[in-house]
Amino acid sequence: MKSLVFYESTGGNTEKVAQRISRTLDSIPGNETDLIKLSPEIEIDFFQYDLVFLGSPVVAALPTQSMMDCIKRHHKLYVKQDKIVPSSPLLPGKYGICFCTYAGPHIGMGEALPATMLMRSFLEHIGYSVLDQWHTLGEFHNRHDLSTQGRMGNILGRPNENDLLDIENRVKGVLNSLGETINKV
Repeated sequence: MKSLVFYESTGGNTEKVAQRISRTLDSIPGNETDLIKLSPEIEIDFFQYDLVFLGSPVVAALPTQSMMDCIKRHHKLYVKQDKIVPSSPLLPGKYGICFCTYAGPHIGMGEALPATMLMRSFLEHIGYSVLDQWHTLGEFHNRHDLSTQGRMGNILGRPNENDLLDIENRVKGVLNSLGETINKV
């Protein structure tokens, strides 16, 4: 199976999660994984991948502006190429997971849901079956008061090793589930 972990990271939280996803994917025999951080010169063809992990930090309840711009750019490109069609039929063997890191100093995970929903919408438009959305706490960089006084309690040092182990176990669970599905296709 060919997998992509495509992400944006501004303070390092999302990068930690992306790297753990990639390392876990790489530990499974038969997996080929590309770990790609969003940058202006990056060209991605999502359709080359069987499993896509799409991730971003949450900024004002949404993915970063550069991730949203990338999603819009790809959406327009795929419409031009007739790869996005009415009713967005599911493509066999194409799966996705959307993930984010959030600090949640105000309302907690409620701030993260719109971000993963936007990324999920893109993957579903291109025909991917989105299996899940993962939301991981991350410390609020450069504002320690926001990392210690919000609804989520003290989130300094997050994502921590327990958070990353949870991500690792989720990846393994997805791969175990997909192993049965892929063998049937």
